[in-house]
Amino acid sequence: MSESKKKEKEESSYKRYLLKKYLDILKNKRGFHTALISLTIPPTKKISDVTSYLKKEIGESSNIKSKGNRKNVIDSITAILGKLKNIKEFPPNGLIIYSGQVPEDNKPGTESSEIYIIEPPEPLKTFQYYCAAEFLLDPLYDMVQEKGAYGIINIENKEAAIGWIRGTHLEISKTFTSGVHSKHHAGGQSQRRLERLIEEGAQNFYKRVGETANSIFMEFDDLKGIFVSGAGMTKAKFVKKGVLDYRLKDKVLDLIDVSYSGEAGIRETVIKIQDKIQSLRYIQEKQVFNIFMENISKDTNLATYGEKQVRKALEMGAVDILLLSEGVQLIRVHVKCGKCNTEYYETIPTEKIREFYEHVNTLSCPSCQSNLIQIEGELDLVEELGDLAEIQGTKIELLSTETEEGTMLISTFGGIAAILRFKI
Repeated sequence: MSESKKKEKEESSYKRYLLKKYLDILKNKRGFHTALISLTIPPTKKISDVTSYLKKEIGESSNIKSKGNRKNVIDSITAILGKLKNIKEFPPNGLIIYSGQVPEDNKPGTESSEIYIIEPPEPLKTFQYYCAAEFLLDPLYDMVQEKGAYGIINIENKEAAIGWIRGTHLEISKTFTSGVHSKHHAGGQSQRRLERLIEEGAQNFYKRVGETANSIFMEFDDLKGIFVSGAGMTKAKFVKKGVLDYRLKDKVLDLIDVSYSGEAGIRETVIKIQDKIQSLRYIQEKQVFNIFMENISKDTNLATYGEKQVRKALEMGAVDILLLSEGVQLIRVHVKCGKCNTEYYETIPTEKIREFYEHVNTLSCPSCQSNLIQIEGELDLVEELGDLAEIQGTKIELLSTETEEGTMLISTFGGIAAILRFKI
């Protein structure tokens, strides 16, 4: 894989996190009539072409009958044109711009201009201009969805399980027990009858597992392949018997030898096929977190965790990979003294941010002891650390709370950790 492709994959988890944050904000925005404008611009589009198109839209907007709506639409387009003046060329993946006059509590006359400029994690293919009472968020929703699933069937004589993995999510869909008796010694016709019953039971078991797999996996429109695992020859017999739909049988990528069965067998299979499904975030999270844990356990001094320690390492340019959890719910607040202009920052839990704002006047300046303290701004801590990492050329890995590794990052290490370039 080329370095540019590797960097693109490393950045995508952070960019998808930012997209999710934007979605949380934008999905609740409402305007009047057609005052909210959504603009998707592919990287191949010329800025001059986009500018000309928007100026044409301003001309057509003059025909809007409602004076208030006409003004709002023109103001929204003008805001976009103002931003485009500062852009020399579009980023490699293009841009998505949302601009609009958003009222407070849906009250006429309270509109204020809002504009959001988003660089997507995937290249945009089509140019689209859309104006309505709400933003067009379909492109964002499409990009935050993890694409590409793999099916896993674990089967042995007595037990089976069906699961699938997509993005950071591993799902155990169904577990089975066969009810097939183990072989034991008998004589003559009794032995042959017993063997026949065992074989019939096995065939019925294969059929039950196969039919369930068909009903599950035929619903997937992004199924990349299926792995069949188990101990011994059972998995090969299962595939050979033709109980899988031919379209699914064509997607069987490999037969995997594992020691465990059932749900444990599915999880062991995932470990065994890591090299074959490298593109999945589930595997990427597991691998990068294991590197971090190896450094921690071996006491190499090439790993650290906690906001204070990681921030220090970032500022020194010592961080190779920044590990952040989507579960971090902290806000970085910029505080300033109105008397001596001393500035400092506080990290506040999201659920306590309102309480902090209400009591900010009770704070004293650490330099002059004045109580003229004011809030200059705030930023999600994950985004703030991510921005700092990007400035330093540091790779960023956003771990979900769905994987075991992601859960451990937030529960044991506070959701903020780093793998270092050098000891500090």
